[in-house]
Amino acid sequence: MRRLNFYSHEKISDRIVVVTEGYSMVHRFTIGVVIGDKQVLVIDSGLGMTGDLRPYIESIVGRKKPLLCVCTHGNIDHIGAACTFDEAYLNHGDWDDVARALDRERRMRDLNSFSLFNKEVVEYGRVHMVDNSKTEFKDVVEGQNFDLGGVVVEPIDLYGHTWGHYGFYIRQENIAFGGDGINVDTHLKRLDRAGLFKYRDTLRRFLSITGDDVKIYAGHLNRPHKSNVAKNVALACEEVANGQTQGDPPAETIFLEKTGNPAMRMHYHGNSCIIYDASRLK
Repeated sequence: MRRLNFYSHEKISDRIVVVTEGYSMVHRFTIGVVIGDKQVLVIDSGLGMTGDLRPYIESIVGRKKPLLCVCTHGNIDHIGAACTFDEAYLNHGDWDDVARALDRERRMRDLNSFSLFNKEVVEYGRVHMVDNSKTEFKDVVEGQNFDLGGVVVEPIDLYGHTWGHYGFYIRQENIAFGGDGINVDTHLKRLDRAGLFKYRDTLRRFLSITGDDVKIYAGHLNRPHKSNVAKNVALACEEVANGQTQGDPPAETIFLEKTGNPAMRMHYHGNSCIIYDASRLK
């Protein structure tokens, strides 16, 4: 079987590298690399379909410093290769989801969708997948900053997409990695009406910490969002919670086992949307 390479990267500054893990032209995962004088912090770790992520990052930053990994949340496409790093962190709110996320067959089903059902990619993943069944995470909470030497990474609560979702802010670079919590299509299917109001407030608090000029890298886009995306998502949450949902279209998905649920809807504010479960709003 010929070797496949799913990684590319762009150097944003002397401290920041954005790595992209891509299994098709349209489905990609964003992995942040923050380079300190003493340590390197990797933010998210992709689907883990090969053991190549750490060696790829080491080809950029070298092998002399410890490599730590912190995951924005416990979904399958963010924790896949976390076990290959020297330490792995995830907020305890998502620990209950880890076993399901690391299930081998579940990962294969997701790879099938993310690769747009490409048989060569799926077979490659089946053979080269990281065995992460024994991944162990340390907790991460606000105030538990990562001082890497010359640069500090600050965790910020972004509870909503999952219960333990966190964003990570590099103040001196004015860059944040928001995982799946801030995006032009933000999935908030777990939230009821009160939860949507809470997430609106969570986003506004996030921006009060980072400021309006922050550049936000989402979990599946390799170019940054401006703060207006977070503001639009906050307003979309408010509108849905207030019942302004007339005409909201269905929200379908690439995952075949999850399609066809009429309760899943999209609501736009500006060019950003949230995906919500209408059955939770009753």
